[in-house]
Amino acid sequence: MRFGSVEFFKALIKTVLAVLFFVPLAAAIVLGVLFFKNNSELEKTRAENERLATISDVLIEQRAGTAEDFFEIFSKSNIPYEQLVALMNKDKALDAESLYKIMSEAGISDANIISAAASKHTVSGESFYAIMSANGISDKDLLLAVLKRNGGNSDGIYKLLKECGLSDSDIAALIKGGSSVSSGSSQSTQSTSSQSTGSSQSTQSSQSTQSSPEGNTTPVENSAYSQIHTDMTVNVPADYVREQGTVYLTFDDGPSQNTQSILYILRKYNIKATFFVVPTRTEACYAELRAIAAEGHAIGVHSASHEYEKIYSSVEAFLDDFYEAWDIIRDATGISTQIFRFPGGSKNDFDEKTRDAIIEEMTRRGFRYYDWNVESGDVGGATWTQMYNSIPSDIKNQYRSVVLMHDTSYNAVLVLEDVIKVLVNEGYKFDRINDDTMPVQFIGPFS
Repeated sequence: MRFGSVEFFKALIKTVLAVLFFVPLAAAIVLGVLFFKNNSELEKTRAENERLATISDVLIEQRAGTAEDFFEIFSKSNIPYEQLVALMNKDKALDAESLYKIMSEAGISDANIISAAASKHTVSGESFYAIMSANGISDKDLLLAVLKRNGGNSDGIYKLLKECGLSDSDIAALIKGGSSVSSGSSQSTQSTSSQSTGSSQSTQSSQSTQSSPEGNTTPVENSAYSQIHTDMTVNVPADYVREQGTVYLTFDDGPSQNTQSILYILRKYNIKATFFVVPTRTEACYAELRAIAAEGHAIGVHSASHEYEKIYSSVEAFLDDFYEAWDIIRDATGISTQIFRFPGGSKNDFDEKTRDAIIEEMTRRGFRYYDWNVESGDVGGATWTQMYNSIPSDIKNQYRSVVLMHDTSYNAVLVLEDVIKVLVNEGYKFDRINDDTMPVQFIGPFS
């Protein structure tokens, strides 16, 4: 192509047009991407500022209305409770009772509060005993802790006693002056007869007791696995309670993003339930566990991994997995829980020989496992309508009902309040699974 020819000028014109078109287009694309990115960051900043402004309005102007509303809003703010307490008490305006109430509602266990107080030697023997009793720790467990000098099933109690500067004779005197020694629970945070507001309407109030199949209150020590996690043993109650017309709501697989919603509904109707958890060693999980315990619900082990092939591969593998979950609950709440639920239930697809050996070993250690006799079907995709119709209907066919639901199921959260209303109106009582609640089992000692 010769310079100055017609072909040359045609090519030149095309090049100029291409430059004039594509360069602005490319620039527009680059600028658009940058603008979108900056706009996204701006939106995030704006949303965060709006969130902080809302929290500030609530905290400063106290627009929550009630304490319950305040804590519900505050729990969503992600601001630590310690910071809230510090803000509220900056002028030393809180008395001990108010501060204790805030810490308890924040999910901080009595044991943790006592530990902090004991480290400064501000706990007396009488106040310590009063808190332990109110927390459901029996005289028997307390006395065993003192005598055995290892905490027994009231984990860490003896250590706390010593931190408080109390002698064995002082504790023995306190126990002697308290209520009679009985086979109590180190897990309970309130009376074992917790009920809903509708419990008094029940026309089915009969109660029966049954002696322990083992016939003793302590686990037998002879076992091939007795040297594995030697501290993982609990007491067996001498008798079990089997209450007619009682509904035990149970939630598996939590904590989750639904836990606080479930707690709110249960609190609204003054109902205690049971959470079989799959915990992790994270502060978020610890906070949820403390919140569950602080509201008087029972916490049981479900597993640490929920991986069937792993935990059911051998007795040793099950014990390791169980201990991890059990220890997390103990570390977070101070509760050495005595109850658990097998992932998938006691009658599962894992090896029958291994299953029987696991059941034998866990029973030897004093732990009780709870299956269910009413299944919500939530994890199987049951709709609100299906669960609303099936759960009350299935409960009518049971002497007492252990209802399987899942913390992780949003549909279960949606239907929970409506099912509770139906059952309350029909006069059913509600309770958590207590340490002396007779188990419902597919296979095993209580099947």
